[in-house]
Amino acid sequence: MFPLIPAAAVNRGLLRVIVMVEMTDFRIVTAIYSCQEKSIHRMSWIAIVLFTTICACASPARRAQSLAAAGGMTPVVIQGSVFQHRSFARLDPDSHELLVVFVEGDGSPWVRGGRKIARDPTPHTPLALQLAAATPGSVLYLGRPCYFQPVMPTECSADLWTSKRYSTEVVRSMTAAVRAFAAKQHYSRLMLVGYSGGGTLVTLMAPDLPNLVGLVSVAGNLDPDSWAALHHYLPLEGLNPALRPALKPGLPQWYLVGERDANVPSGVTARYLRRISPDRIWSYSRFDHRCCWVEAWPGLYARLTAARTAGE
Repeated sequence: MFPLIPAAAVNRGLLRVIVMVEMTDFRIVTAIYSCQEKSIHRMSWIAIVLFTTICACASPARRAQSLAAAGGMTPVVIQGSVFQHRSFARLDPDSHELLVVFVEGDGSPWVRGGRKIARDPTPHTPLALQLAAATPGSVLYLGRPCYFQPVMPTECSADLWTSKRYSTEVVRSMTAAVRAFAAKQHYSRLMLVGYSGGGTLVTLMAPDLPNLVGLVSVAGNLDPDSWAALHHYLPLEGLNPALRPALKPGLPQWYLVGERDANVPSGVTARYLRRISPDRIWSYSRFDHRCCWVEAWPGLYARLTAARTAGE
């Protein structure tokens, strides 16, 4: 493994960066060039939003590296119970107790309008990574099994990003990866943030993370069976949070929903959310499944932090 870059050592105002990292038995030196130069005079999260469009010429994996670098995050490979998880992390020396863990949505499991399984499910526009890069303190963007892989490992099969994307083996491996990373880096408290299908996964991971102090679902698919039925998809073979026991009452939880979300509308999540206190469901009239979570995240995270610390 390689050392992680401290947050203070990164110039977040750069649109042109060079990332040099060392991974296990090979070395990657990646020069990342912007397709269009723009000047940035505002906060760092504006640079993070612009990276997605300015570097549209890059591959999904390289766009992710560029976006992570803009937020002071370094690539890291974490071994789970079954899979290696290609991830990004930033360790802030001033935030040595709390680690905020982000889990991405389902990415690109299908191509050609859903008629063919993708060979690589890596998301083209990783929204949860944008949230992680814009979050202060120590953060871990935990890669899902088989995502961001330069060469697909032998243990990866297409059902891990299609029908079994929320399977027991996926959830166990991701949970083991979080616990291993937190223990190695000496973090005593964890907070989970999941976007879309990542919201599904964090609710499934939560019961096996005893040092969890908060959970946030952003446009989360909290009832995959209802979601598949709505969109006339084949049923998934994995776990369903809406059919699992409720998370422990003492765990602070927040569920952020967009009233214009046509992908995961309110009817899909109703079965899960009926057991959640209404004051923990934050609804936003202008938001859909993607808009406007990244732009609003600095304010949302500040509100979440205030709500969490008030309850401690």
